[in-house]
Amino acid sequence: MIRELAKKLSAFAEVADFVIIELQFKRGTFEAGAQIVKEHSSMILLRASSAEAELVVKMIRPRKKITAALGSRIQSAEKIWRVFTASEVSDFVQAVGDNNPIHRLNPPIVPAFLILETISAEVTADFIQLKFKHFITAGESLSLHVDGNRLEIRGAGVRKVLASFKQLNQLLAD
Repeated sequence: MIRELAKKLSAFAEVADFVIIELQFKRGTFEAGAQIVKEHSSMILLRASSAEAELVVKMIRPRKKITAALGSRIQSAEKIWRVFTASEVSDFVQAVGDNNPIHRLNPPIVPAFLILETISAEVTADFIQLKFKHFITAGESLSLHVDGNRLEIRGAGVRKVLASFKQLNQLLAD
């Protein structure tokens, strides 16, 4: 479902040099389609929907060129929840037609939609909101911290993603 919505959004070639800072995923009944909701020189708001779900994406144009992050070379002492591999990133961006060059760096930056897909496979929620504080790179050890209907994804102790859920039916198992 998320890959289908990501494919619709990858059709907007003008966002190839933008980065996602926030995602909102809703389950429900929607009219299928994809559109640019709002656009400025440094920000764009996109919406994609299918019969069962809607994805609203807020993106910004970085002020400087994004280079490979060093976060993947730092290890955390916390319990590891997930490590995304470069081949997972490559397979995902090919499957959805994502042409953003940040997903081809060495190490590549993990697509926000792949993170959303991974989280939505582990929790059942009608609404998921992700706010990206830092990039997640392939090979980076990530820990997961759940507090009620909020979660944080951390890499080496640095908060990477904040997530909130509504109508949560199941929390992640330890």
